[in-house]
Amino acid sequence: MASVTGFQQQLSQDLIRQAQTGDMQAFERIYQTYADACYTLAFRISGNRTLAQDVVQEVFIKVINKINGYRNEGHFAGWLRRIAANETINRLRSETRLHLVGDDQVENHPANSLFEIDWLNACRDLSGLLNQLNTTSRAVLLLHEVEGYSHKEIAKMYKKSESFSKITLSRAFAQLRGSVLKQEQKNALN
Repeated sequence: MASVTGFQQQLSQDLIRQAQTGDMQAFERIYQTYADACYTLAFRISGNRTLAQDVVQEVFIKVINKINGYRNEGHFAGWLRRIAANETINRLRSETRLHLVGDDQVENHPANSLFEIDWLNACRDLSGLLNQLNTTSRAVLLLHEVEGYSHKEIAKMYKKSESFSKITLSRAFAQLRGSVLKQEQKNALN
């Protein structure tokens, strides 16, 4: 039986209530349970270990300051995951200039599926492939395809329109496809 890890772990409501009363041992338990998951999410989105470490620190400062705002609606892990994703996006936005995509630039694009071509066989290092994407494209792709955020939620994180998220994802898929096709052509020549 596989053990539950990351944001799939659930804490008792009693522990959360203890943290809401200021119990530092309860906060320590929350940190021990979710710090690695926050780091992994921040690193996947940013591709930057130092930034991911900074995000984890800031996330748990926010948890300490905002835990009384958690109203036991939904899972605590989901609430914490949203804080981590938002903090990562905020850090990225403050560190890089984003390419803005207006609604007028959105075109009808075909459905995007990483599995339209046999790219898994063409690339052994998915992490290396994703690192070819710019920070924003990688973040949108991972938030949408891996973490399950909707375009509307991603747009809200970036303070942009849904079109921004859709076109960024579309361009990320196109770039990944191009990289994979180049790799397949290179492999075919060898």
